[in-house]
Amino acid sequence: MPVSIEYEFDAHDPLWQKMKAIGSKELDFFLDLIDAGSIRACAAKVPLAVKTVRGRLGRLEDLLGNTLVLRRNDGLRLTDSGLQLMRYSREVRLSRERLQSGQTADETPRALRIAVTEGLGTFWLMPRLVEFHEANQDLRVELLCDMRRVDIEHGDYDIAIQLEAPAVPSTTHTRIGTLHVMPFAADRYLKSFGTPNSVDDWPEHRLVWQEADQVASTLLPFFIGQTNPDKLITITTNSSSAHFRAIATGGGIGLLPTYARAISRKVRPVDIKVHIRREIWCLINPRRVHKPEIALSIAWLKESFSGETYPWFHDRFVHPRDFEGSISSRDVINLFEGYIDGLDTAGDV
Repeated sequence: MPVSIEYEFDAHDPLWQKMKAIGSKELDFFLDLIDAGSIRACAAKVPLAVKTVRGRLGRLEDLLGNTLVLRRNDGLRLTDSGLQLMRYSREVRLSRERLQSGQTADETPRALRIAVTEGLGTFWLMPRLVEFHEANQDLRVELLCDMRRVDIEHGDYDIAIQLEAPAVPSTTHTRIGTLHVMPFAADRYLKSFGTPNSVDDWPEHRLVWQEADQVASTLLPFFIGQTNPDKLITITTNSSSAHFRAIATGGGIGLLPTYARAISRKVRPVDIKVHIRREIWCLINPRRVHKPEIALSIAWLKESFSGETYPWFHDRFVHPRDFEGSISSRDVINLFEGYIDGLDTAGDV
């Protein structure tokens, strides 16, 4: 019996035509590779020789005529073609499982796909998403945490949370909050290098910097003044998680969202009168805008980024030293108890 595909691909897209020629075994292999995160991890999981995994990936790329993954130190990163193949492979697998179980598409859980910037997704939304799913167990949620923006107009994500307004003004979108960014450092660093009083003190310090899509790198001169960045920046990364870890372990002073103080005591604000405001935008796939699960998730997202409940998302800048009442609330304690390191504020910068 042929496998039906529920997702709507462009029948005239040459890549779609080529993907249809790939057998289910190779599609499953590609999903195993993506789930493993690296060629060596996939080889151990399948199991196959590393050379065999590389060969099968190479044949897939030759067949499609496109590079599917980029090999980086922190693992594999999907290209646009790789993302397309991953989506197609998942739909084929899901449709096959439906046929094997005798289940129809209407009986499967509703799917909700959300793309969000890495930091907001990892450190803020994911703990809340577990609670959201418990209240909506008929929803199957896929959360993509990546600094790269998705094509919400033509892709298969339902919602995109990003720090830049949509490039196409006609895109259905709404502003759901404000992100405030300021310098942070670890106690370990401040004890060794002291606390700067202004940007004029930068020559005596080390800076941790993030280079990624949606990170306002043009603000670097505003942040460091006349200091030569080549002499100041000691660590650069593209990852929000790695950026936080570099600061939290004493690597230097770096820009973080003010909510970093709400979820961790390993970093503290450095008050040198540098505050950056970024608006948080919610973009909606026009083909899904009228679905009930979209309205449900929009309401949840607005609540998650409510400045009245969480002052670090308020339109007005609220200094982290004024967070204590909100941090101590049950909402934050229950969600982020794995991140919070203690509520003692003695010695705040």
